[in-house]
Amino acid sequence: MKAYSLDFREKILESYLNQEGSVRQLAKRFKVSFRFVWGLINRFRHTGSVAPKPHGGGNPPRINASSLERLRELVTQHPDATLKELCERLETVHHIQSSTSSMYRALDKLWLTRKKKRFTPRSRTVTRSRNSVMTTARKSGPWM
Repeated sequence: MKAYSLDFREKILESYLNQEGSVRQLAKRFKVSFRFVWGLINRFRHTGSVAPKPHGGGNPPRINASSLERLRELVTQHPDATLKELCERLETVHHIQSSTSSMYRALDKLWLTRKKKRFTPRSRTVTRSRNSVMTTARKSGPWM
């Protein structure tokens, strides 16, 4: 979710400082939560600023930049391996634990794709859209 604009935050704070209502009334008036208004006022009291806090950044990736080259080598050695198999091999060979989702993100960084193998040959019947079937049925009908 995007942070509220600085202009909007200043309006709320100005309304509070002009005593135009309680925290709950201001929250209702500006259609924000009580907790947001309360936090905004506390941030202003402690820091003198109403600017939003910077984004925390999230968790660091399990497969970091130095391990990506190892992963690339592993994929060239085992090109048909599934994501789960790559996770297991990366753990046994390089002692790096990862989930299939983090493996997918790491392969995406390397611009490598995982393709599914076909265990059965392709069907010989051609799939058609509903429209093409309907037009063929109309052309070959008894009314033609």
